[in-house]
Amino acid sequence: MRSLVAFGTKYGSTEKVAETIADVLRSSGHTVDVADLRRKSVLELDDYDMVVVGSSIIVGGWSKGSKRFLEENCEALRRKRVSMFVCCSQSYLRPEERDDQMRNFLTNVAQTHGLKPESLGLFGGEMDFDKYGFMVKAVLKKVGVNRELEGAGVDTSQRFDFRDWDAIREWASELSQ
Repeated sequence: MRSLVAFGTKYGSTEKVAETIADVLRSSGHTVDVADLRRKSVLELDDYDMVVVGSSIIVGGWSKGSKRFLEENCEALRRKRVSMFVCCSQSYLRPEERDDQMRNFLTNVAQTHGLKPESLGLFGGEMDFDKYGFMVKAVLKKVGVNRELEGAGVDTSQRFDFRDWDAIREWASELSQ
């Protein structure tokens, strides 16, 4: 099976998840290409049997590149096996809101584009305040993210990885069947 793992990211966390998904699919015999949707390259989706689309969640929504990809390719994606995933630190910080996060960041996005994904994956992200500019840090502080992180035992002076690599690999393994 020929598969595409396409992802959008702002700070690189989602790229590592996409590469892990691709590695799992390859180990199951898939031929896999990985596309960074920050680049505005045209992808020929007819070449693929399955497309996995992912995004980081930035200020409550999908990354620009991932949104653009869905908008430009929704017709072609409707004819493919499609799965979608997001990397969202809220899934770690607010596990009681997981159903809302699935609905807001995955189910609603799929429905907006007329897609019926085979599988949806909600994964944690990575926060590295050293990568953020002044404005992002100011917004995070203003909306209380710093306080929430510190309340959850996260040292905001350090990089913190919210991703569950075993869950990511398990989800990718299910896609390969």
